[in-house]
Amino acid sequence: MYNITQAAENFKRHESLRLLQNEALAPRSSFKIGGKAALLLEPENTKSLCLALTFIKKEKIPYFVLGGGTNVLFDDQDFDGIVVSTKKLCGLEIIEKNQGEEGAAIRAKAGSSVASLVSFAEKNSLSGLEEFAGLPGTVGGALYMNARCFDREMSNVAGKIAWIEWSREEDSFVQKEEIFPSSEWQYKKSPFSNSEKIIVEGQFLVSPGQAEEIVKKGAGFVQERKDKGHYKFPCAGSVFKNNRSFGRPTGKIIDELGLKGSKIGGAQIAPFHGNIIVNVGGAKAKDVLALIDLCKKKAKETFGFDLEEEIICVKNGLNSNI
Repeated sequence: MYNITQAAENFKRHESLRLLQNEALAPRSSFKIGGKAALLLEPENTKSLCLALTFIKKEKIPYFVLGGGTNVLFDDQDFDGIVVSTKKLCGLEIIEKNQGEEGAAIRAKAGSSVASLVSFAEKNSLSGLEEFAGLPGTVGGALYMNARCFDREMSNVAGKIAWIEWSREEDSFVQKEEIFPSSEWQYKKSPFSNSEKIIVEGQFLVSPGQAEEIVKKGAGFVQERKDKGHYKFPCAGSVFKNNRSFGRPTGKIIDELGLKGSKIGGAQIAPFHGNIIVNVGGAKAKDVLALIDLCKKKAKETFGFDLEEEIICVKNGLNSNI
């Protein structure tokens, strides 16, 4: 049986690891829901991230790797494992292409926000990321989920990606990098989904453009998000994935079921969008889960559809960059 107190004492010896005990998780989630983490770590670089995860792996401690927390629903009960945050793994730079090659690339650390990535591209008159303007969360989380915005996916702009994973030969986490072909990406799914690979860095393919046009286009997408009510209440964006075989978006299906506006506790299916559940005040994870179950049950009974969640529910720990 693992010992969190002993784990904390071990991590205190490393200056490159910020350690927080009994840390509230609700402020670290866009839902503003959740209990406390027995231990939360903020590594300052990839080396310290590998060090932390290697110790956690060997001690068999439940853990969760947290990015921006924008697609996560933490449990109401406290998490007795370790949350490892990528918050301090930040940095953006332009990668020079070889002579004769077109376009450019931006290298971004996993903990960098998507907003900072888009802003960086705008300031350097680089086009290709405008559709992601206004998308909350981190670069690592967006790549992990293969975030999709206005018919454009992360896979459309992703270049080389660096990650760490467990190596039995070296008995530790080690870093690897690769450019993944389009065949390894799917709708809302990446080569990292449901795996123990932890993204630490990504390159994004961009091209030179006119600064004014880039900024204008990005602002248009931000405004569209605002008009749809994405920023009105704490939420995690779309709760369910869309399924083309259903013939219409999930939000439309939930609307047809007459569930928009349904409320349980402090959680509500947004009156303005059927596929968003919002925290209207004091919502608990159990309230959100009850609404999710309601939507799934009604969709199955009425249309025979099996709705699939997009958000990640964290209870006993799993590997993710969300």
